[in-house]
Amino acid sequence: MWTVLIGLIGLFTIADFVEKIDNFVDAGAGFDIVLIYYGYSLPYFIDMALPMSMLLGTVFSLGTLNKHYEVAAMRASGISMFRIARPLLLLGIFFTLFQFLFQNLVVMPFNHQHKEITRNILKPARSPKKLKEVVRQDLNGNIIVIKSYNVVTNTGKDISILAYRDSGITERWDYAQLRWIDSLQAWHNSKGLNRRFDAQGRLLFSEMSVKDDLPITLTPTDIRKEQIRPNEMNIFQLREFIIKKKLLGLNPHRWVVDFHFKLAFVMTGFIVIFLGISFALQGTRENLAIGVGKSVLALFIYYFLIVGGQKIAYNSSMHPAFAVWFGDVVLFAVGTWLFIRTSKK
Repeated sequence: MWTVLIGLIGLFTIADFVEKIDNFVDAGAGFDIVLIYYGYSLPYFIDMALPMSMLLGTVFSLGTLNKHYEVAAMRASGISMFRIARPLLLLGIFFTLFQFLFQNLVVMPFNHQHKEITRNILKPARSPKKLKEVVRQDLNGNIIVIKSYNVVTNTGKDISILAYRDSGITERWDYAQLRWIDSLQAWHNSKGLNRRFDAQGRLLFSEMSVKDDLPITLTPTDIRKEQIRPNEMNIFQLREFIIKKKLLGLNPHRWVVDFHFKLAFVMTGFIVIFLGISFALQGTRENLAIGVGKSVLALFIYYFLIVGGQKIAYNSSMHPAFAVWFGDVVLFAVGTWLFIRTSKK
């Protein structure tokens, strides 16, 4: 398994370097930048290579035992198929837990830094002139939601400022427009509407004039500042991001899909080991190539189903959990059927 893992990591690194060598040259990146770049890429490559290495490790180890009739000897002595496979199944559960922690505590933070190098050094993007659905948290704890922000003129449209406490949203200010005045170092606002709850829990409305103080301390620099992107968040950060989106009345559908995708993908390790057990014992004793071929094909089918489910969930009203977890359910059902069939032989 470790030999396969190291080999796959080396293969991914070489392939990625060949693909990006022009970017390194054009950006004038030195050896230190290349080293740092692939240092941040390493956890991602490990995460991608683990399922394949576990699959091939299972097929080769159990297939070798089968080749030398050791599995047949165990079965003849009354040891059940489940007992033979139990250590591998427990290993699959361990790797699932390990991959969950590894992805969220190591891969995602490193991946964010890797993307930062790509954005700032290899492919520096032009600063966008307009931002949409900007969400920022002020120093006073208020949450600012700007539907549209013009970076050139420092003007925001459809702005909501929410005072959010442990009990929920306690007060809300809405403005049609905010514009930053450089000479005054302050925001100029249109008339607004204030909503708040009184001591009896009744909702009160009041109009706000342009002379009223704004409950915001953010500057245009704070609004333009790059924040960690949802696709670079770990599952805990993404969950908080989705909750905040819902509280603000925004549609988090895309990020709910990604949340389920991150959870479903973690199950890859257990599923490939579960399938590998049957593939290793169903092939001929003289040739493991059949088992290896079936395993690789099953892994590609799994990736196709889970990634395809993600794309379908993005663009349909289908519940994200159903679309994304479909691949896991199908492969687990196939693995169970193959395992029972192999046990009866």
